Amino acid sequence: MSDQNTATHEPEQVDALDGARISGAEVWRTIYALFYNKKIGLLLILIVTILSLIGVVFPQANSYVVADEAAWEDFLTNLTPVYGGWTRILAAIGFFNMFSSWLFRIMMILLCLSIIGCTTHRIPLLYRTAYKPRKRASENFFNTARFRYSARLSADAETTTDALLATAKRRHMRVIADDAQREFFYLDRFHWAPFGTALSHLAFILIIIGFLVTQSMGFRNDFFLVTVGETQEVGYNTGLSAKVVSFQDAYNEDGRPLDYVSHVILYKDGQTVADQNVRVNSPLSYDGVMFHQASFGMSAVVSISGNAGELRSGGVPLRYTTSDGAYSYGVVELEDPALEVFVITSASGRTNPDLAPGQARIEVYESGSQETMDMKVVDQGQPATVAGLDITFEREAQYAGLIVRSDPGAWVVWLGSALLIIGSIMTMALRHQRMWAWVTATDDGSVLRLASHDKRDLGFSRYFHGFGTEITERITQGKEL
Repeated sequence: MSDQNTATHEPEQVDALDGARISGAEVWRTIYALFYNKKIGLLLILIVTILSLIGVVFPQANSYVVADEAAWEDFLTNLTPVYGGWTRILAAIGFFNMFSSWLFRIMMILLCLSIIGCTTHRIPLLYRTAYKPRKRASENFFNTARFRYSARLSADAETTTDALLATAKRRHMRVIADDAQREFFYLDRFHWAPFGTALSHLAFILIIIGFLVTQSMGFRNDFFLVTVGETQEVGYNTGLSAKVVSFQDAYNEDGRPLDYVSHVILYKDGQTVADQNVRVNSPLSYDGVMFHQASFGMSAVVSISGNAGELRSGGVPLRYTTSDGAYSYGVVELEDPALEVFVITSASGRTNPDLAPGQARIEVYESGSQETMDMKVVDQGQPATVAGLDITFEREAQYAGLIVRSDPGAWVVWLGSALLIIGSIMTMALRHQRMWAWVTATDDGSVLRLASHDKRDLGFSRYFHGFGTEITERITQGKEL
């Protein structure tokens, strides 16, 4: 063939600036190796531990406060005297709502991926060890293994092998013979037990997923305060509202509480869906939302009107107490106008010269301000004008404090906890125990050798030597095989 018809292929020129070409598979293998790296896993565990400690040490706002802009602002304002200029910075990082913060969620997701990577990387090794074990061991192994047993027997090799198999069967051991050389045998117990580590890892993954589901889709309000006789919306797009019909508290002769009970009627879009007496250990449950009895106290029932008409009418829980314990007070936050109305009464069992029984002091502030716009002591049932608002202190009434929570990830966490217990039992109590046997024929009988490189363990040592002794006794004492 002539040179003109010969095709020549010059190697493709690659600019040095182009760099090496990396396939998608190589990128995946690199990322996968990163996640099953033990050092990376330990680092993630350390970071999650530090973040958890931060969540324990620093004050934490519940989901109700975080979801309410005004409540969140008040929460940070109260922390400013303690943390100063760092308050807003720490809040942005998530120090005050750590377990629902973006930082904690990202770290938990990365830890979950690391556990998945470590588990999937280890499963093939566990499978080979459990179902494709090495059946034959070298002579050096039988001479140097941590656990060794040897006996020269008068019985032939076939009889010794039968005794070996009979003893293994009685002890519920699995026996795998070497197909190439029938004189070698692999024996073990609980070959499936090492998969307990994978089960424990799966348990941790489920616990993390359950935690993330609850943090993303659940809620908790520790201060759902409802004045007796009134109905209050639960919120959180549940369509639920709760009415406290009555509240009763009982005490023994020493004054210690015996029982707190609230009669609660639950409505869904205006229709009654539940009616129950709620106690501390007897919550009301509906559609995944739980109502727990938590506290009780007194409310001041007030009506507030302005130029636009009625602004608020109902109970104001007097849940706060002044530092000297002399006064109890509650706060009404108005949106239009943007005002905060403080309703203040004498604390239970206290008398104050400036507040006679049946009186309340009304203080009005602009939202976010510390300066009083107006203040007036009002008599029960008598209308008064304070800062341009018509306010009537109608009466006092009890309120019931309920904890309202939705925990959609709870069943996932419980499932993970159960798997963790099972996996721990499999790994620690039912440890995989392995040994190798070698039966050789001699001129005057046979030789039985047993060997194992199991960890030093008094229980296994007794089991191992007891196994060899039982085989020997079956032959020497002529026991039925």
